[in-house]
Amino acid sequence: MQPLEGVRVLDLTHVLAGPCATHHLRCLGAEVIKVERPVIGDAMRELALRPDLGGLPAGFRALNAGKKSVVLDLASTEGRTALLELAKSADIFVENFRPGAARRLGLGPEDIRAVRPQIIYCSISGWGQEGPNSTRGAYDHVIQAATGMMSLQGATDAPMKVGFPVVDIATGISAAEAILAAAVRRLRGDTGPITLDVSMIDSALALMSGPVTATLDTGRAPPRVGNRGFVGSPGADTFATADGHISVAANTKGQFATLCRLLGRPELAAPPHIPAEVASDAFLFGFATDPLRDALGEAFAAADADTLEQRLNADGVPAARVRDLHEYLSEVYSRTPGIGIDGEPLALGPAFRDGDDRITLPTAPPLGADTAGLLAAANAPRTQPW
Repeated sequence: MQPLEGVRVLDLTHVLAGPCATHHLRCLGAEVIKVERPVIGDAMRELALRPDLGGLPAGFRALNAGKKSVVLDLASTEGRTALLELAKSADIFVENFRPGAARRLGLGPEDIRAVRPQIIYCSISGWGQEGPNSTRGAYDHVIQAATGMMSLQGATDAPMKVGFPVVDIATGISAAEAILAAAVRRLRGDTGPITLDVSMIDSALALMSGPVTATLDTGRAPPRVGNRGFVGSPGADTFATADGHISVAANTKGQFATLCRLLGRPELAAPPHIPAEVASDAFLFGFATDPLRDALGEAFAAADADTLEQRLNADGVPAARVRDLHEYLSEVYSRTPGIGIDGEPLALGPAFRDGDDRITLPTAPPLGADTAGLLAAANAPRTQPW
């Protein structure tokens, strides 16, 4: 039995952050009913742009596999009435409209609780449900810019965003976490109203908790570290090799000595570069001098990345050749023990394993595939978890 088996989620979300939240709930066994606009559906279906894909491109499938699709025009009385009928049998309600839009449609927390008092109501937005910025629009890279995340990336003064929608995904995971905590409250007997406010700005700050705390302590933004490790050891960096790049985490004096030995430069881990009195298991904070970096760069430039990766890991120094995503999936992840899937790619499933070495992942629904069936059964009795 999956943890959320028997839990019904009414999903009024679109694009990335909201669908990510309900995707995680679906991965845990919940029944997720995705409510979409007529004709267009979720914008991620790209029906007008790529009709040959039938509304099921990879970006949509990644966060909507296994959900059910219902088409309703929420601007119409009929659509809202049908939605409220569905809400009577729902346990969780998730929306990511602009703040205030759900209430204007007659689908705010009070409206949904009027037909299902025990519902968990979750709103997802860019800037939160209240405050002067609440009505501002938000996309991942805009939030990265606003929150300082973009200024932490790279090694030059030019801003650099993270290479995938990290804030959207973090917001979805935060929302799923909040909903699971609310479910525990319900199962413990809490019968009070539960309304959750999950925002992209809060989720971005949670991702940057270390730099945020340091900034609050010092009153200054932390410096960029580029591809270096956060410890600041001379052996914790990303280095150019003869055939690519390798990222190494030789953080302690002992790890750094191993790295230098394998590079054929053992003297770089000894005085005057590293004091003899530093303990073997001590982190080498602040020892990455320019002369030492230059010497390491010369040694790495003569090395083979694959060979060095294998030798470093065999001797206890974490290291990985810099790969692209296709190389990772085909060369590394495919060799992970216990991998076995049917249906959709494994990335569409949960990011953990519960001992089952075979995972069956459902496909994403065509637009409106479940409208008739779910509306016809809207008033059918069901056992509700709380």
